[in-house]
Amino acid sequence: MDDDKRLKVAGEADPSRNLMQMGAESEFSSHLRALFKTLLPLRLIETGTYCGVGSTTAIASALRDCSITGHKFYSIEVNPLYHSTARENLANNGLLGYVQLVNGLSLPRAYLPSIEEIEEKFVKKIEFTDIFIDHPEGERAQNYYSEVSFDGVPDDLLGLYLKEFDYRPDFILLDSAGHLGAVEFQYVVSLIKGQCVIALDDIYHVKHYKNFMAARDDPRFEVLFETKEKFGSCTMKFNP
Repeated sequence: MDDDKRLKVAGEADPSRNLMQMGAESEFSSHLRALFKTLLPLRLIETGTYCGVGSTTAIASALRDCSITGHKFYSIEVNPLYHSTARENLANNGLLGYVQLVNGLSLPRAYLPSIEEIEEKFVKKIEFTDIFIDHPEGERAQNYYSEVSFDGVPDDLLGLYLKEFDYRPDFILLDSAGHLGAVEFQYVVSLIKGQCVIALDDIYHVKHYKNFMAARDDPRFEVLFETKEKFGSCTMKFNP
């Protein structure tokens, strides 16, 4: 089915690189430093910390390099091992003081699709062509399902921290599991009440391709930056 749809499996694109991770030294990182000099964000949220050395390091470094103080930056990771590794990596890089790492689900648990729903949407009825997707077809549904299946961790951390920020964050980056991109994006957009910058990682991937295409035609969004580096990323000003 992947051949028919001309999908490119992410892990096969370049086996020498860790493609789950946005580079801390990248076009996106350079843009972020320039953006923060004018935006001066104080309320920031990121989903998908992973091991902390990609976008989390880029955001924390930009906060440090722009001498932004008094901020709150929450980075959400559901996998306890990745969360622990991120803490160690950021501490080793002197950046742990710039970010609050949180272990839990970004979304309400009820929003997570079943393995059957994942199979239907990301194996049997792929919506787009010539973009990236994670995992070989035969392993995809199970791997996606397992990626966020951790009992005992809190859920709806996006809702929690958006409420803390009075639903008016300054900057939010969405980079959770590939099959949750649309769900997470729609959830965030439905809650935000004030102008902010939304960053998406993997805009030429099933994670955020549809979100990015829709946002470009939505007058509430203004694209500030776009790159095709890795699987693509962007920042957009959002005015609800």
